[in-house]
Amino acid sequence: MKKSLLLIFLFLSILHFSQKPIFTKAKVYAVNVYRTSAELQNSVNVAVPAGTSEIVVTNISDEIVEKSVQINTNNKDISVLSAQYRDSYNSNYFENNNPNGKRIKDSIVILENLSTKINIERQTNEKTLELLDKNQGLLVGSNTSSVAQLMQLTEYYKTKRNEISIAQLDINKKYTDTVLKLERLRNRLKANTEAEETFSDGVLVLKVVSSAGGNAKMNLGYLTENVSWEPFYEVKGSKLTEPLDVTFKAKVRQDTGLDWKGVKLSLINARSSRNNEAPVMNPWFLNSYKNEERVSSHYSGKKDTMRTQEIEEVVVTGAYGIKITENQLNVSFDADIPYDVLSNDEDHFINLKQIKIPADYKYYTVPKYSTTAYLVADVKDFNKYNLISGSASVIFENMYVGETRINSNQTEDKMSITLGDDKKISIRKEIVNDKSSEKLFSSYQEKVITYDLVVRNNKKEAINIDIKDQIPLSKDESVKIELLQSDNADLNKEKGFLTWNVKISPSETKKIRVSYKVRYPKDFSIGNLN
Repeated sequence: MKKSLLLIFLFLSILHFSQKPIFTKAKVYAVNVYRTSAELQNSVNVAVPAGTSEIVVTNISDEIVEKSVQINTNNKDISVLSAQYRDSYNSNYFENNNPNGKRIKDSIVILENLSTKINIERQTNEKTLELLDKNQGLLVGSNTSSVAQLMQLTEYYKTKRNEISIAQLDINKKYTDTVLKLERLRNRLKANTEAEETFSDGVLVLKVVSSAGGNAKMNLGYLTENVSWEPFYEVKGSKLTEPLDVTFKAKVRQDTGLDWKGVKLSLINARSSRNNEAPVMNPWFLNSYKNEERVSSHYSGKKDTMRTQEIEEVVVTGAYGIKITENQLNVSFDADIPYDVLSNDEDHFINLKQIKIPADYKYYTVPKYSTTAYLVADVKDFNKYNLISGSASVIFENMYVGETRINSNQTEDKMSITLGDDKKISIRKEIVNDKSSEKLFSSYQEKVITYDLVVRNNKKEAINIDIKDQIPLSKDESVKIELLQSDNADLNKEKGFLTWNVKISPSETKKIRVSYKVRYPKDFSIGNLN
């Protein structure tokens, strides 16, 4: 009797430990996208027998943050004992369920090896040609070479170089063809079709125990990396008398190894070419030092402290089926319609809202940095539009004029958006030599710098333009700077900025003269006076 019971126990034990794992596939149905990561919400349906089972959940992102895994089930009879991520699982399941992906991967490995071999052959031929060219020059220039030897050498060099060069053409073609095939295969591996999604090799191995067999629906959530989103704007303007038409978009990029198909998307503003940016001036300090000591000093600036604004939670509905929720810490954009975002590390644009923003238009230039006049739109009370700092493409009068940046993180009461440069406004800076001088006295030396800022309006209408310039500042009491002429500029003494607001009629030229004097000890040198 005891022997029979022992045999039954051994049989049941063998049966239990030889039980095959249960495979099921996770389906992503919702994604919370943070600025540099994302939380994937998955649904899992599986039939669980009574007792202890091993469930292998496939289609898990390769970029998973293991510590973030959370699993909930609607079946109270089932308990999850443990969850372990594996980037591979030895089973025929993957080959049977995604044979096409395996064939592509195998082909990629073969082509990678082939391209490596061809490239080695290419490099060998290149080195051989270099060696031939080098030795040919040495031998032809040798005094000991006879005419017969030179003819023989020339014939050998011609034949051998021709042979290698022709072979190199075939090798280069083979290499190019191989690289193109390899690129196409890699694209096919990442590409997604309606019938087949990108399939990840990652799995979650779950140990579960069930008091009674039955079907279980599990909600599986985890954080994944290699995801990002950033705001992007399309700014359109037609006339200087009309408001800006601003479309607020999100640029989503992901390479998690999974395609997101028909998912509910939430974008959260938090963390878990041509440049048309108008230049911004900084204070200009002279680097002065005694010649014998050559002691240099460095300016240490202080960053402006960002103002914090206490706000209550605000929920508004924007265009394109997006609900915008603003709370104390961040802003989230929740899409009501499902989205597809492929795992191809490419930008996917999602429209969030479209708004019209009143603006005051002006022209702006800083001749010290650029002889360009920029059209700038000043937006007052910009905080009420829930804008997030990001890049923007600018279209003005139905023409693409480049890219700029919208910066909402500032303490000013207005936000400036650069709309582009205007080629019909000419600007130049001219040094006035007869008003500039350099004098040396017994104990000090003195320099006078004088120049004109010349602006011409070649447009058919009058313009208002802000012109900015600066004079240097001194950190040393022995270095004195005096502004001699500024033509009624608005002077910021603390920063040394000069500002003029000038109205210029059509075909009119305005000239502004700036002159300043720098006086410093005889044994001093000024390193950055220009």
